[in-house]
Amino acid sequence: MSGSGPRKCLVVGVCVLIAGLVVPAGGVAAQPAVAGSDGAGNNIHAGAPFATDQALNLTTNLTVAGTPLPDGGSVTTADNPRLAMNVTSNATIEVISVRINDNTRRSYVPNATAFNESTRLDLDAGTHDLTTVVRTANGTTTYTGTITEDPNAPLVTFEAPMSAGFVGPDNEYEPLGNNYTVNQATVTLEGTIQDQSAVEYMEITRYYNYRPGGRYRPDAEADAKREIEIPDPGDSFSRELRLGPGRPSVGSGANRLQIEVADEYGNVRQYHTQITVNDTAAPEINVLDRRPVATRSAVEVSAEVTDSVGISSIGVRDGPVTGAGQDVLFTQRQPLQRPFSKTVTTTVPILDGTKAITLIATDQANHRTTRELAVNYSELVTPAIQFDNSLTGTAGAQRVQAVGRVYDGQISRVRVESLTPDGETIDINSVYSGGVTENVSFRELLDAEAYPAAVRVRVIDVTGTEHTKTIELSQSEPVDEVVVEGAGTETETAGGEGDQSDSTTLRNIESSPAVSPGTADQSGPLGTLTGLVSEYALPIVGLLLVVILLLVVQQRRG
Repeated sequence: MSGSGPRKCLVVGVCVLIAGLVVPAGGVAAQPAVAGSDGAGNNIHAGAPFATDQALNLTTNLTVAGTPLPDGGSVTTADNPRLAMNVTSNATIEVISVRINDNTRRSYVPNATAFNESTRLDLDAGTHDLTTVVRTANGTTTYTGTITEDPNAPLVTFEAPMSAGFVGPDNEYEPLGNNYTVNQATVTLEGTIQDQSAVEYMEITRYYNYRPGGRYRPDAEADAKREIEIPDPGDSFSRELRLGPGRPSVGSGANRLQIEVADEYGNVRQYHTQITVNDTAAPEINVLDRRPVATRSAVEVSAEVTDSVGISSIGVRDGPVTGAGQDVLFTQRQPLQRPFSKTVTTTVPILDGTKAITLIATDQANHRTTRELAVNYSELVTPAIQFDNSLTGTAGAQRVQAVGRVYDGQISRVRVESLTPDGETIDINSVYSGGVTENVSFRELLDAEAYPAAVRVRVIDVTGTEHTKTIELSQSEPVDEVVVEGAGTETETAGGEGDQSDSTTLRNIESSPAVSPGTADQSGPLGTLTGLVSEYALPIVGLLLVVILLLVVQQRRG
C-alpha cells in the first residue's frame, strides 16, 4: 500500500494529459450552441460573429458592399450594393437560396464542398430583410440579416429664421424659399437633418456684397465671405450667423447663403437662399454717468449705445440738439464689424453755467438718434451739508460738539466753528483741506462762551464757491458725548489728509463710550497717591511676600 500514492498520482497525470489532447483549449463551452429550429430539422442561427453551423460542419461568410454581415446583423449601404458569399462545408453543398423580403433573388446548385460568388442585389431605397438558405447533404441552415440602402442625400428641415420641411396633412416637403427678411444682423440657423445613414458634415457659407459709400468694390464679396463647417452634426444643428445690413439705396446689402450637407456615402445636397436685413429701428442711447471734472469746469459723460443691426458712428455736440457739427467719438466703416453695443466716455467743457450736451448715434441704415443733456456744473459740484442731531449739542458749561457730514459734491475744504449769539466766531476747527473729494465726515468739540450758541460748517467747492450751514444750540440737557482725544491730533476725513489743529478732535463717535465732563481730570495729593498705588500695586505685593518668606525661614533656623 506504500506505493499506492505515487501510482495514483501517475494515473491522474496520465488522465489529465489525455483529456488535454482530446478536449480543445476552449473546452466544450467554446462550441456554439444551436439557437433554435424551424421545426423541420433546419437550424436557424442568430447573433453569431460568423455564420457557422458546428452541427453540420458548415461555415457561411457574407459581406455587403465590402462590410461583413454577421448572422442576425444589419448594414447600411449606398445604391445597388454587391453581395459576396463564401460557403464551406465538410459535406456537399446542394442548394443556396438568397431571398430579399422573402422573395427569391438568387439560387445556386454548387454540388461542391466550397462556394464563392458575388452578385448585385438591385435593391430599392430603404430597409430590406436578407435571408440565405444553405442545404448540404447533412441538413439545412438558414441565416438572416438586414440591409438598408441609402442612395439619397440628407434632407434638411429649417426652423429659423427660414422655413422648409414637411407640412400639410400629406406630410409633403416644402422647399426652401428664395428670399427671407429679418430685422436684426445676428440670426441663429436652426433645423433638423434626416438621412438613412450617418451625416458626415454640414457647411454653411454666407456671401455679403456691399459697396462702401455707394462705390463698387470688386473684392467686396470675397472679403465678406464666411464659412461655418459642422462635422458630424447628428440629426440637428444650431449656429449663430452675422449678417450684413440691407442698403437698397446703393444697390447692395443682400446676404446669400449656400448650405451643403453630405452623408457618409458621399450623397450631397445643397440649399440656396437669400436673407435681407431690414433695419427699421434707430439706435438707443442710455446715459450711464455724468460727473464734474475737478481740474477744470468740465463734465465727463459716459453713455452706452445699442442697435440690433450695428452701430456705424457715435458723436457729441457741445450744444443743443438743434445745433450743428459734432466731435466723432466712434466710427466703423466695415458693415460686418460694426458692434451692436458700444460704450463711450467724453469730457465736455462747461464754461457758462447751465449748458446742453447732445449725443448722436447712427446705425447701419443711417438711422440717427440724438440725446440732449442739460448740464448745470454748479449743481454737480455743490455739496450737501448734514448735521447729526442726536450727537450735535451741548457738551458742558462752555463746550459744544458738532457731528455730521458733507457729501454729494466736489469738496476742497471743510471748517467747523462755534459762534456767539451775535454771530462772532469763538472757536474754529479745520476738518479737511486735502485734494478734491466727494465725502467728508466731521466730529468736533468746540469752545462756547454762553448760550444760546451756534455751530456753523463752511465748505468750499472745487470752483472756490463757499457753502455754509448753521445750527442753533440752547442750554439744555447735554447730548451723548464721545471719547475725546488730546488737542493737536490729526482729523479723520474721507478722501484726503486731515489738517493739524489746536482744537480738540472727536473720533470713533458711534462706538466710543460717553465721557462725563466732571470726571475728565483728577488732581491733588490724594489723586496722586491713588495713582501711584494703582500703578505699583503688583511690585509692592511681590516685595511683601519676599519679606514674609525671609522672616519665616529665619525663624525656623533660630
